[in-house]
Amino acid sequence: MNLTQEEKEIKAWGAESFKGPWLDLCEVFRRMHNGEKLSRDEALVDPYFLPFDIDARILYHTLKAGGKKAILGDNGNMLTIITNSAGDEIVWSGIELEEDGVYTEFYPLSSRLGEDWAKEGASILVDNDMERAFNYFAEWIRSQPEIGHIDLGILKVANLQFFGAFKKAYEEADDGARIALMGVKMVEAVNQVMEEGWIRFYPDINLKKILELLNPVLGALGPLNAGLQSALGKLPF
Repeated sequence: MNLTQEEKEIKAWGAESFKGPWLDLCEVFRRMHNGEKLSRDEALVDPYFLPFDIDARILYHTLKAGGKKAILGDNGNMLTIITNSAGDEIVWSGIELEEDGVYTEFYPLSSRLGEDWAKEGASILVDNDMERAFNYFAEWIRSQPEIGHIDLGILKVANLQFFGAFKKAYEEADDGARIALMGVKMVEAVNQVMEEGWIRFYPDINLKKILELLNPVLGALGPLNAGLQSALGKLPF
């Protein structure tokens, strides 16, 4: 894996800001799915971008009540792949099992990125053939004893620059200290991510459709965002 220094820094930041909180959240989901009664303290998760912890029990019940289906569709079993900036090498991967609306199992695949499945998959992804990539990965998953029970429902592919856009937004808001400014910066980051195609899904889940509908609106707000950033940048919060 040949990453530039910038890519290494972005990858490390993404692991801390996105992967870490997500895995903490999924651990709460797993325990609750298995019947554990968690206290509020046991269910608190640090979302990194907010100045307060969130009660994962609320998210758990929201997702089970239909929130997951509204966002992801019927089958939420997800393979996540992160590529380098060029998009021709997989630098991180993991697969998750969804049960009754929440994620209950997570299997990291990064230790296997030197194998043929990752190299072949990367060669398909670099051509942006998401349907072919989905079918290829789904067949490979079925052939693996540890994860073969997972019927792939969603392929999510993010370029390292996806995390780079949010890292920049976070840092430009004094590492999240200026909450209002960070909100505007994050909107700008979402717009850039969508325009650049730094995140892809197959099939087109509802979340992707929502983001695509919002993207023109976010783009049109560019001049307003610039004005807001200038004003908010002068505030101490």
